[in-house]
Parts: sequence; C-alpha cells; structure tokens
Amino acid sequence: MWFKRLADGLAPSLTRRVLLALLLAFALIWLALVGREYQESRSSESRRQVLWRVTDLLSEVLSPGGMEQNRQALQTADRLFNASRRINVASKVEIDHPGDLLISARTRQGERIYASPGAPATALPARDLNKGVVQLKGKAYRVAERLYPAGYLTVFEPLIPDEEVLPFITKQYIAPLVIAFSLILLPLWLAISRGLLPLRRLADYLNRRASDDFSPLSMSLPYRELKPIVQALDQLLRRSRDSIARERAIVQDAAHEMRTPLAVISTQAHALAREEDAEARQQNLAALEQAVARHSHLVQQLLRLAALESVESERRQQVDLVEVTRNALIGLSPRAEEKGMELELESPDGLLASLALVSFLSIVDNLLSNAVAYGRAGGRVRVRLAAADGRIELAVADDGPGIAVEDKPHLFERFYRGKAASAPGSGLGLAIVWQAVRAQGGRIRMAEGLEGRGVAFHVSLPWWSPN
Repeated sequence: MWFKRLADGLAPSLTRRVLLALLLAFALIWLALVGREYQESRSSESRRQVLWRVTDLLSEVLSPGGMEQNRQALQTADRLFNASRRINVASKVEIDHPGDLLISARTRQGERIYASPGAPATALPARDLNKGVVQLKGKAYRVAERLYPAGYLTVFEPLIPDEEVLPFITKQYIAPLVIAFSLILLPLWLAISRGLLPLRRLADYLNRRASDDFSPLSMSLPYRELKPIVQALDQLLRRSRDSIARERAIVQDAAHEMRTPLAVISTQAHALAREEDAEARQQNLAALEQAVARHSHLVQQLLRLAALESVESERRQQVDLVEVTRNALIGLSPRAEEKGMELELESPDGLLASLALVSFLSIVDNLLSNAVAYGRAGGRVRVRLAAADGRIELAVADDGPGIAVEDKPHLFERFYRGKAASAPGSGLGLAIVWQAVRAQGGRIRMAEGLEGRGVAFHVSLPWWSPN
C-alpha cells in the first residue's frame, strides 16, 4: 500500500510541474538580481562617480579661509555621514559600504587640516590617484581627490572583498523573494486546483457511462483550453459508433446474402446424395460447385470490405502503378478472351508513386472485373492511368449496355445489384471500390463509357511521389 502511494506521489503532475516552473522563475530572478548587483558593485567607474559626488558635496562645506572652521566642519561631516552609512548597512538598504569613509584635507602648501583615523595626512603619489585605488594598512580603498580654494580634499571608500560581496548580496534578496513566492504560491495552487476540477468531473462522468454508450458527451467545460478535449472525445465516440454500426451492417447483410448460396448448397447436396442417374448427378455437382464458388467469392469480398472499413490509413509503399495495372489486366485476359473482349491500357511507361497498394489493387481489380463481367461480348475495356496536378487519375471505361438511371444512386451500396444485371455477383465490388478510394482520401465519379455507350468510372487519388 505504501509503495502504491509513493508511486502515485511520484507520478507526473501538472500542479507540481507549474509550481516547479514558478520556483525556477523565482530562482532565475534571484540570480539575475544578484548578478546585476555584483556587477555594479565591481564596476569601478560607477562607484567612482558616486565617490566623486560625495567629494564634491563635502568640499561645499569648506571655506577659503579659517583652517579651524574647516577642520570642525569636516569632523562633523565625517561623523554624521559615516553614521548614516552604518544605519543603511544595518537596515540593508545599501550593501557595498561595509566600512567608514576616510576623509583627508590639507592646504595647498601640504599642511594637514583634517584627517579621519586611519587616513593619510600627506599627499598621495600621482600614480595612486590616477589608478583610483590605494592600500591603507592592508585594506584596499577607492580614492577621489578635489582641489578647492583653500587646498585639497581626499575621500577614501573601502572596497568590498570578493569573498564577502556575494554572500552579502545574496542575503539581501533571499528574504524578499521567499516572501513573494509564499504569497504567490497559495493563489496559484488554488487556481490550478480549480482549473483542473472540470477535468476531474469529466473523468468521473466518463467512468459512469455505460460501456455501450457512444452518444455525444452532454457536458460543457467552462474553459476555452479544455473544450478541444470534449470535441476530440465526441469525434472518437462518433468514429467508434460509426465503426460498430458498419460492423453490424456487414454482419446483417452477410447473413442475409449467405442464406441463398447456403440454401443452394444444401439443396444440391441432398439431390446429389439421392440422385442415381449419372447425367443428373453431374448437373447437380456442377450446380453445387457453382454455389460453392459464389459463396467463396462472397466471403472473400466481405473480408476485403471489412479490412478496408476497419483500417483508415494503410501503410504506404513505393510501387509502379503502370506495372500493377498491367498485371491486373493480364490476370483478367482469360475471362476477356472467353467473351471476345479487347483490353486496352493507355499510360506512361512507368509511374512511381507512394500509396496504399492493397487499396489500389482493390480499386483496379473490382473496376476491371465489373467491366469484363457486365460488358458486351466482343466489346472493349479501356484503362487510362496518368498523373496530373499532383493526383493520380485512373479511368476504366467499357462500351457495354451501361447502367440504368434508377440504379445509379445505389451503385456504391453494399449488396446492391441492378435490376438488369446480366452476370452473377455479390453486389460488393463497387462498395469495395468506394471504400478503398475513401480510405486514401480520393474521389470517384461515374460518366459515359466508350463512344457514348457503356459506363466509365474516374478515380482521382492524392499522389505522394517517392522523390
């Protein structure tokens, strides 16, 4: 039990994913702020500009005369200014002033006016002033010097060591970000929980539905992002409902159509068993074989139709359509010769394409079989195959008796046979053709046959060239 709970807790979770993304965003913000502060604290130019302003501000309290007055003014400014800096450091308003500023003032003749404890009372070498950084008692200071009417004013700012600046900056931003993350966490968790509630309701609704209930979902989700889920489920239920309806229709039609050949087989078998006359037995045997052949053809057509209706997208493969069509004509040539029919093929020498071979064979075989079976004796059957405008165009035309007007709307229905049908058949050939064309995203239409007689079927399929 505890292992199952642990596995459920470690399973992928949208809530955990969003919260971790938020935590990562806060971490990146924290790193960006720390990096910016560190860069600014290490930027000598920006800090020198601040130091120059401080030096200018202090020089304003000095007067051209009165050394004692200037000393007292600098002493007071030193005390007040550094006191304010220490308060800022304690409150973490400023992070890069860990020590006191040092102030040194001298006359033009070099006489000391004032010097903070630890500040040099003599003039600094020119190279140190140009460099902007000096070492005082082993500690680095940034330095700025101004010339005022009475003499020179020098201000020293302690530099923060690298080993101290990052921890100092880091501590400054951790607390605010932790507080901000805590304040955002609760409303975000509530928003996610409320947002996923419709999905939980949908799951409960689906679990309560009967296993044979394929009706559309009578449920509307409030959020726009979730509506495609219901639409996709409705489409899945519709496809399942249609698939089951097709299977039931095939079973019902098959059961209905098989009664006739099975009854013939049963009758002829009984007659064959009782008949003593050799000639009559031979006739009964021929009728039995014909019934078995019809039954076998019907079963084969049903299996082919079921395969086409159950698989929406057959795997494509590269084939030469001209060769496939030519082989189909060769296979039908014995039947055509029996009726004295002429088979023609108009096509390029080769036509390579990537398509569903089984579906294409079903189209060609059934259209040619129908043309030979229902065409007139001594007639013609012409097959045209070409590629145009990114599609494969196939046309099978004959000059037979054609199709009655009242039969045309029902040609592609399963087990439908025209009233004037002159040849035996199952009534599934054109239904198989229609399903195969539909499975490949193609189109089929009927037109006049050769020389204004007979019938022609034009099939247009999407062409996927191997190149």
